[in-house]
Amino acid sequence: MFKHFIFYFIALSFFFNQLAGAQIASTGFEEENNVYEKVYDAKLNLNNGDNITLAQLCASKPVLLALIFTRCSGICNPFLVQLKENLQFKTDTGDFSVLVLSFDPRDTREDMAHLSEWLNLENNKQWFFAITSDIEKLNLSVGFNPSWDSIRSQYDHDALLVGINKEAYITKKLIGIRNKSDLELLIRSVNDIFSPSYRLPNKNQLFSCFNYNPETGKNTPGLGLLFLTLPAIITLLLLLGISYNVRHK
Repeated sequence: MFKHFIFYFIALSFFFNQLAGAQIASTGFEEENNVYEKVYDAKLNLNNGDNITLAQLCASKPVLLALIFTRCSGICNPFLVQLKENLQFKTDTGDFSVLVLSFDPRDTREDMAHLSEWLNLENNKQWFFAITSDIEKLNLSVGFNPSWDSIRSQYDHDALLVGINKEAYITKKLIGIRNKSDLELLIRSVNDIFSPSYRLPNKNQLFSCFNYNPETGKNTPGLGLLFLTLPAIITLLLLLGISYNVRHK
């Protein structure tokens, strides 16, 4: 009987580990990946001909990193246009830089220069346009995973904006075209300004200790609370099983 309890314990532990891993990998936690880790110090070739590393660029001012490619027929251009519009009316734009970096090995300095001209940002000292030979390592350090579609000759990718502080640590990530309030939180994070925030409850948060109901304003116990108490419950069941087995023998 004791062996049976051990088997059940191992089986349950394996099940919960697999379930937790699948949830994190597939639902809504991509913006939290790689946050508070150091970004790879990629060598940058700026469209104006200068060569600099990412850490050197960050050392002067925090950086908002936008990963794009110039031949994109999808999200890249709307993403950059929206980013420009959200930033152009800010009065405190001098406290960070914007780095538009291509992740496409085909892009050249001239391509990035044309992109800056198309956005009317070629003379804007806050914006930098660059390519790098270290893009794979950089992508890995920020959790960016574009995939090549050979049929469309396009990359499938997220619109990713990464906040990097002056010490070259990733402070926050935004995926998709976001509003001004989200961008403001990102800017505050790269300047090491505390912004109290929390993830809103959703159906994918299987292991929350408590589930908040915004309609009633009340918390109810969640599966996460059961998961935390599971070792104690299993231990108690094991002790009861051993005691029962000993008495009957």
